[in-house]
Amino acid sequence: MNFFEQQCRAKRRSVQLVILMFLAVLSLILVFCMLLILPFSYGKTLENMASNWQFFATVAALVTAVVLLGGLVKYVELTGGGKVVARRLGGRLINHDARTLEERRLVNVVEEMALASGTAVPCVYLLPDQGINAFAAGFTPQDAVIGVTQGAISLLSRDELQGVIAHEFSHIYNGDMRLNTQLVAIVHGIMVIGLAGNHLLRGLEDTPHSSANRKQPTILVSMFGTALCIVGFSGTFFGNLIKAAVNRQREFLADATAVQYTRNPDSIVGALKKIGGYKMGSTLKAARAAEFSHLFFGPGATSSHLLSGHPDLRERIRRIDPDWDGIFVSIAAPAQDSMVARTVRAAPTKELP
Repeated sequence: MNFFEQQCRAKRRSVQLVILMFLAVLSLILVFCMLLILPFSYGKTLENMASNWQFFATVAALVTAVVLLGGLVKYVELTGGGKVVARRLGGRLINHDARTLEERRLVNVVEEMALASGTAVPCVYLLPDQGINAFAAGFTPQDAVIGVTQGAISLLSRDELQGVIAHEFSHIYNGDMRLNTQLVAIVHGIMVIGLAGNHLLRGLEDTPHSSANRKQPTILVSMFGTALCIVGFSGTFFGNLIKAAVNRQREFLADATAVQYTRNPDSIVGALKKIGGYKMGSTLKAARAAEFSHLFFGPGATSSHLLSGHPDLRERIRRIDPDWDGIFVSIAAPAQDSMVARTVRAAPTKELP
């Protein structure tokens, strides 16, 4: 494969989708204003409509402020650093506490890929899950961490593990973690609009409407709340679609960059084939796996294709190996007794071949 061509293609597509996201936000604000303006503008002259347009321009500014504020709150919440994510997923730091030969091999591979990518060696966390997966988390390269599942270090060869780790270093190097945080914040800001509308409508249900003088204000508030719900929740859905599409392109980019770092297409292809042929695949049992699924090498939880941040395994493999025969590598789960037998002291040991 021409990995430089694949990288350019993925980057170009990512930029297009990010631009589409911002255009979608502007369009939603415009639609919201139109939903409010049209009922009040019916049968009025241009002079009378002018005051309405000024009023709704103010409303548009307020809605924009709500989106930005809601997004900012989420943005700050997500910038806690990669260590927070790793701990929430049940990870154990192993940089200086490698207890098995496999863990020592993992630390060595991470150090090698850090050198190949020109990135500082991050903290390495081991997750207890038996699914084959890994992730990179953090807001900057300085606070980034890499997490790898027990299934990955037990079932992947050294070359395959190297391909997976190189993929995660691509996410760190290309700033994918920061980009994803920004997209999540934008979608959350849009969702706040829908939540505000839902709150208004629920408030009306608890308000008595016996007085005729209250009917007109109630209708206006109801229209306003309905417009907020329509724009907020539909915008959240389409925003998630765009965010998932961006993430899929970044996965293609990371796959191509992994080939660049390792100079071995078979390394990452082999890992993907094993995920496809493994009964547990890349799924995790951690309670918060779905929340952080977008960070993983493979999907950590099941989701619909449109909302999945990961491309289909077959498509990922064929992007790297167009001549693939379509057959996954069937593997069985590692025996627990063999894992216990490989336990060693935390001191440096001879690396597995």
